[in-house]
Amino acid sequence: MNIIAFDTSCDAATVALKTDRTYEERLIQGAFSPSEHLLHEAEELLARAGISFRDLGMVAVTKGPGSFTGLRIAMASAKGLASALSIPLVSVPTLDVIAMAASPWDGPVLSCIDARKRRFYLQLRKGGSILVPDRDGNAEDIAGDIASAGGTTLVTGPDAAAFAEKLAAAGASGFMVDEMAPRCLGRALIALAERKLAEQGPDDIGEGPVYIRRSDAEEALLRKMEGRNDG
Repeated sequence: MNIIAFDTSCDAATVALKTDRTYEERLIQGAFSPSEHLLHEAEELLARAGISFRDLGMVAVTKGPGSFTGLRIAMASAKGLASALSIPLVSVPTLDVIAMAASPWDGPVLSCIDARKRRFYLQLRKGGSILVPDRDGNAEDIAGDIASAGGTTLVTGPDAAAFAEKLAAAGASGFMVDEMAPRCLGRALIALAERKLAEQGPDDIGEGPVYIRRSDAEEALLRKMEGRNDG
């Protein structure tokens, strides 16, 4: 099956294409506008593989947590392709993909994405077990979990180095930074999407990004409504 995959949930974006004969992925860091470049990058991968959008059999995309704007754009692009081509769309949690991309590390894995406002999106897992499910937290919130995880914890994800500094400042120990981070997430995203398709089927039409935290716009609206209620 020919599969196109997108991740624009964080600053390091991934676009990947798996065909029956080839595999190519791109890790894009720096100035990248998903709304302007995402489909163009996909077109280039397809052209080099010698196929077109019509030859795709599935679209895979990360669904969060992560950048509100990046998640919305990637999900909208993936839904548009899946609908136009009448092919399955499968979305996968971002932190699950980051953790799988760090395999074959067999110890605990702490996946992290900068959530701004001095917070990070975090997930701690070991093997097939999730020790700490997706959360919006800081170094102090998870230092104790790292200590009790058993073995050296690999801190990975696009913002691993920055979060490791905060862990050290908080007095945490028993961890190391993934020197390969940020990693391209294409292979892990496609593998998890294929597994989900086989076990659960494609996304329902109403599925969308997963947000752990409300956006700034939602927070502003909530404060405005609370002000009206107080008045």
